[in-house]
Amino acid sequence: MNFLIIPCYIKTKWDINCLTRLLESVQNQTLQFEKVLVIDDFSPFEYKLDIPFIEHIRLTENGGPAKARNVGIDKALSQNAKHIFFTDHDCILDFQWNEQMSDFLEKTEFAAVGGMTFSYGKTLYDYYHDINGTLNGKWLLPDKKELWYMPSLNFGIKSFVAEDFAFDERFPTAAGEDVDLCLRMRSKYKIGFCPKAKLWHDFGYKSTLTGFRRFVNLFKKYKSSSATLYEGHTVLLWDSSESIYSGNAYELNL
Repeated sequence: MNFLIIPCYIKTKWDINCLTRLLESVQNQTLQFEKVLVIDDFSPFEYKLDIPFIEHIRLTENGGPAKARNVGIDKALSQNAKHIFFTDHDCILDFQWNEQMSDFLEKTEFAAVGGMTFSYGKTLYDYYHDINGTLNGKWLLPDKKELWYMPSLNFGIKSFVAEDFAFDERFPTAAGEDVDLCLRMRSKYKIGFCPKAKLWHDFGYKSTLTGFRRFVNLFKKYKSSSATLYEGHTVLLWDSSESIYSGNAYELNL
């Protein structure tokens, strides 16, 4: 069984619109997920989801996206999941996303997979994220045959990986918890890259003029997890990776 896990923390009408848009793209997949788990992390915004193909789980206290994903993982493992995929509420899946990710895990020895992420918006900040590869994985150098790590918004694992490794719930926000998981995971397994598994992420910039504060706050959030991340992975101080962007995203000769 293929499970899709979507952690969410709904603060505004914009968030619920994003989630609804994501679920429309989930419903339009060429290969359907057997289970879609939406894990609400004790959101402050009241909302309802009348969507029959999802299981909506509401947590009773806020614990961060790492904890929400772990709740979904436990449920997936208890129901004999084969592949477990992750995305975020502000993403839009390409219609072949599940098919490409599942096919990659079925046909390769990689235990995990990351796809190709593009910006949904058209501001200069969105353009920057695309050429910077902000939410894409990083090639492990020098061979570029596997990923060093992959952000969890476009990520999948075989279920036996989830039995060995869980997200570290000490990370309180969506910053660094996915990098930490991948670096621990790589002690035993390899992460592949599937450029055909595309999705778009909405950073929420309304315009280049008004988006500057949001752009700065994004990187401040990422920076906030640095101490926890470096504490467990001093190897990050000697970064031996290269971000993926459109110019260096290619399919491996598998």
